[in-house]
Amino acid sequence: MVLHKFGEKLYSGLAKTMTAHLEEISKSIEDAQGALFYKGESQKFIECCDSGEYLKDAERRRNEEMERVTHSLDAKSEVKITNAVEKEMMANNMLKLVHMENSGLVSMLCDNKYEDLGRMYNLFRRVPNGLSTVRDVMTSHIRDIGKQFITDPERLKDPVEFVQWLLDEKDKYDKIISSAFNNDQTFQNALNSSFEYLINLNARSPEFISLYVDDKLRKGLEGVGKEDMEVILDKVVMLLRYLREKDAFEKYYEQHLAERLLSGKTVSDGAERSLVAKLKTECGCQFTSM
Repeated sequence: MVLHKFGEKLYSGLAKTMTAHLEEISKSIEDAQGALFYKGESQKFIECCDSGEYLKDAERRRNEEMERVTHSLDAKSEVKITNAVEKEMMANNMLKLVHMENSGLVSMLCDNKYEDLGRMYNLFRRVPNGLSTVRDVMTSHIRDIGKQFITDPERLKDPVEFVQWLLDEKDKYDKIISSAFNNDQTFQNALNSSFEYLINLNARSPEFISLYVDDKLRKGLEGVGKEDMEVILDKVVMLLRYLREKDAFEKYYEQHLAERLLSGKTVSDGAERSLVAKLKTECGCQFTSM
């Protein structure tokens, strides 16, 4: 055909035939890897894997399909295929994965499993109500463990321990949100709301926070420098943002401050002045001065 000058016809015919063949192969691959395939795949995984392992498999499957689309399939099939993976492997099993005993979201939060938490966040943000489900479970967990702590009479015998627990828990979840949840502001808002709820459950929180400050400014912390003390004071002021009874805190703080100054038992006049400045900024210019 080339010798008889039919080369172009041969080329176009070959291209048309190969295109039709590849389209047929593409369709067969899409059908094989459709929703029914991933429904069976997800059921198999959910029966034998814990939540973290399942999420790894779901992530791997999604990445494989994305790569397959890039190298072998029509780009228009990407949405169809990824939707099938996300629906069957994530959306339809979301509640099971979040609430899975000993490996679900609460377990991940308790054990600081940043990698698993980050994977859950990144996968669930692709499905309807995914992030709101994660956020709601996190919020309930924080409030539940906080309420158990705050309503335990033994825990309330030590004001310093009470405040330190609040600060440690806030640090823990701040790190989870920054490391695993992409600094998501909706998660940060939920965390702030939870700590406002917790700190105001204890009617003595204003007194306890002032006693915590008194303890740190009387004793200091071994090996703590000026910058570290500033961090501690900033954290105390952060707690005050959640406190509804700021006037009660001011009353206790003035009393404890006066006792420290009269007895000469303060680790640093500079630290005292720094805290007063922070409190004025946070609570208003009418706050006590030295």
